Amino acid sequence: MYSRQMTPPPEKLVHHGKPVFGSFDGIPPSLDICGVYRPFGVLPLPTFITDLRIRSSLVYIFNTDEYIGVVSFLDLKILGHGEVLFWNKQTGRKYVYHTTTGPRRRLISKNTRQGTCISFGHRRYIRIGWDRGKQVMSFVCNLKGDSVRPDVAAALKSDFDHGTFRAFSVVLPAPTMRRCKAVWTMTSPLQGSLSLHAKNQQPVSNNLQGSVLFKSVRSYNKLRTRSREAWAAGQIGEKTVAFSICSSSLDAVNPDTYNENVLFVDGELTPLPPVKITLPFGIKGKWIIQDTENMVDLSFTPISDHSRIVSIMVLRAQKHIMYGTFEGMLKTKDGREIPLKDFSGMVRKQLMRL
Repeated sequence: MYSRQMTPPPEKLVHHGKPVFGSFDGIPPSLDICGVYRPFGVLPLPTFITDLRIRSSLVYIFNTDEYIGVVSFLDLKILGHGEVLFWNKQTGRKYVYHTTTGPRRRLISKNTRQGTCISFGHRRYIRIGWDRGKQVMSFVCNLKGDSVRPDVAAALKSDFDHGTFRAFSVVLPAPTMRRCKAVWTMTSPLQGSLSLHAKNQQPVSNNLQGSVLFKSVRSYNKLRTRSREAWAAGQIGEKTVAFSICSSSLDAVNPDTYNENVLFVDGELTPLPPVKITLPFGIKGKWIIQDTENMVDLSFTPISDHSRIVSIMVLRAQKHIMYGTFEGMLKTKDGREIPLKDFSGMVRKQLMRL
């Protein structure tokens, strides 16, 4: 059975210019990886220059009886990009809203104790905030539609003091020991409301309950970064299950020791082994997600695809985000099997050039 050493999170993720690698049961005070000494080789560049290569991203995945979606942010310092994407699971209809922000000091907060990620705009207001002192995370948006899309207003709240809340963090080589990638992942139940208001129609409001998976990443990126990810959070019978699985060009050279894959079952955390995500039937066919330790054996069947090419100044990204269902089996660290059948979730395939 695969296992990975878990330790308490350190106060700082970089010590005397070197990353503090490891998997941590909990969250450090800050997801700050600035100050790594010579992350790109032997050139003695000052750290304030190499720190400019750090990129930040955030995803907030929510799943309720009626809706499933993801709120994502990308922070490039010179600009930021945000997206709200969700589907009505009954009708299959997709809703997509984008926003771009200009230069700012920081779009995604490094502070894990209390922070916000906000995109202001006349037609697009998106805010994700967390406060570990008050034990709460919230998502609020007010999005103006058009002739095709309705106006959307949402307010979702997650409580950290719930029994199924759990947090996990890692610092990984990316992919060599010179550079690093820091990941903060957590899951909890959610409640709140979401309303749609199309022109010449009465607003449709929904009181929602479900699950959320939150993930924040900071890394020294290559000029080209490829990734495939699988996310899910929801109920399987009486169990609350969530997982985050990633395979990318930033994977550590020794992934058995360092990787970000994780499974949560009723608040219990299981570090997962490195996983291969393959597309033998094409991107819109069935995805296969497997490991070599017999802990992950999944397939993903897409229901709806959202593809987009983002080209803004120095950023060019090609991505597919798909909503669908997972089938197969996951295994916890104590050997319990968690069968999945028609379990709603999402996958993302992305190529980003900076």
